[in-house]
Amino acid sequence: MFKSAVVAALREALGADAEGLDLAAQLSPPPKVEMGDLAFPCFPLAKIRKAPPPKIAAELAAAIPAGGPIAEVKALGPYVNFFADPAAMLTALHEGLEDGSFFDALRTDAPTRVMIEFSQPNTHKVFHVGHLRNVCVGDALVRVFRARGHDVVAANYYGDFGIDVAKCLWWLRGHPQEEPPVEGRTAWLGQAYTAATLTVEEAEGQGQEEGDAIKASIREVLTAMEEGEAEVTELYRETRQWCLDEFASIYGWLGVGFDTDFFESELEEAGNAVVDDYLAKGVFVESRGAIISDLEEQGLSVALVRKSDGASLYMTWDLALARRKFDEFDVQKSLYVVGSEQTLHFQQLFATLGNMGYERAKDCRHVSYELVMLPEGKMSSRKGTAIPFHQLRTRVLAAIHAKMDDAEHEVDPDTADKVAVACLKYGMLHVGNGRRVVFDIDDWTNPEGDTGAYLLYSLARIAGIQRKAGEGVDLAQAVSPDSGFGVEAERGLLNHLMSYPQVVARVEDSCDPSALASFVYEGAKRFSRFYQECPVLKADEPLRLARLQLAACTQRVFTEALGLLGIDAVEAM
Repeated sequence: MFKSAVVAALREALGADAEGLDLAAQLSPPPKVEMGDLAFPCFPLAKIRKAPPPKIAAELAAAIPAGGPIAEVKALGPYVNFFADPAAMLTALHEGLEDGSFFDALRTDAPTRVMIEFSQPNTHKVFHVGHLRNVCVGDALVRVFRARGHDVVAANYYGDFGIDVAKCLWWLRGHPQEEPPVEGRTAWLGQAYTAATLTVEEAEGQGQEEGDAIKASIREVLTAMEEGEAEVTELYRETRQWCLDEFASIYGWLGVGFDTDFFESELEEAGNAVVDDYLAKGVFVESRGAIISDLEEQGLSVALVRKSDGASLYMTWDLALARRKFDEFDVQKSLYVVGSEQTLHFQQLFATLGNMGYERAKDCRHVSYELVMLPEGKMSSRKGTAIPFHQLRTRVLAAIHAKMDDAEHEVDPDTADKVAVACLKYGMLHVGNGRRVVFDIDDWTNPEGDTGAYLLYSLARIAGIQRKAGEGVDLAQAVSPDSGFGVEAERGLLNHLMSYPQVVARVEDSCDPSALASFVYEGAKRFSRFYQECPVLKADEPLRLARLQLAACTQRVFTEALGLLGIDAVEAM
């Protein structure tokens, strides 16, 4: 490949001065295509060679001969700029895609066993559009880390126990005449939870005694759940299974899978055992009847690990869960995909694990992300303002059909599903984790905007070019150096495709898939420019072959990149 040839040429020209320099990391595309394909900055060499960077650049450019994939070497100020032989680079890319060697460059030299925990839905609450961002980010990271060669365990953690579940059951027991719907039962249970929450708030507004009375009755339901009382347990198990079945259906439609599941209901006893164990070891201390992890010296205040009334809480369960991850699954790195509002919780959790003696606590990472908003503002399960997923799916599919169906061509159901998933996933992933997402169905399903529909349309257009070219074209031929291939639009697209492995590595490092989404969108725009400026099917040979080969490479790289985002390509739209 071109980059490898440049690194080799630089290493030979620099000799001993190359020691300690990551030459590959120093190389980057110049700001303009006419300035070359890769540029090497000479600033790090200034102290070594005791000369100004422009002088060093001129010396290096003179010392590196053109040849092979390197067509020309120029000194531009403090940079040594390398110009690729576009025909040779295209041939190398196509061969690398065909034999898989191009994707070998994605793989890390230091693979590890990684657990990525994501989604974490609560049963007895509505699964809504806001939860989708977590699913999309986590699933994309699982795919990226696997592409990088890591041994990944995809994990889900279900919040299937506790006071919020008890609220829902309390409401259902008090309103037995209400029949559950056939579809959207999780949303229906969420409505019960919302109604219970509002009832508590209204009672508290009438006075403390009224509020305390309702809270006490809800607490009785929780106690009945904990003690396995027959009637409550039967209702709990039935409604819990409704939720788990619906979650499985959602994940299936989205194409998301998990290797293992954790349940909050299974961590109560284990969590208390952890607290008792490390209380005895002096890691935790008693304070006013509660058990705490004192993190004052680490600047993280005090973490409550068990309440004064003996009740466990999220920290209790997360400590037990972390012990299982390290001891049972032997993970070397653990990623928790959870909203940014839980940042302090995870800082305290990781610090506490470190104090407990888990050396791998330093390799735990909170992958935080911001909220999903509606155009009119924040959504809330508690207030019932969120869009349930079964309604979201129906509305997105309807929007896609409305935009894409016409008198001559109707979108088939399988394609419509793929486009719908693409619109939702891309909408969640093209915005950086640190920024809020605004969900707008019209914007997200626009086939001409910065959307998943546009990206799938771009891929379908490439597939159409391949069909029109026919099956008789031998794309395995080397591109002729006299083909005329290499104008700006062609080189710009080719260079972009070649940067794919670096983009994937950057996503692993940042745990933010938005860079990959941006890569595909920018590539789609570059392909559109190439398609407009460089006729493919009407070009004369051997230029026609070169352009067909570039289109085929684009299709393959984009398909792989979208696959890492969890988006399936379509052949036609």
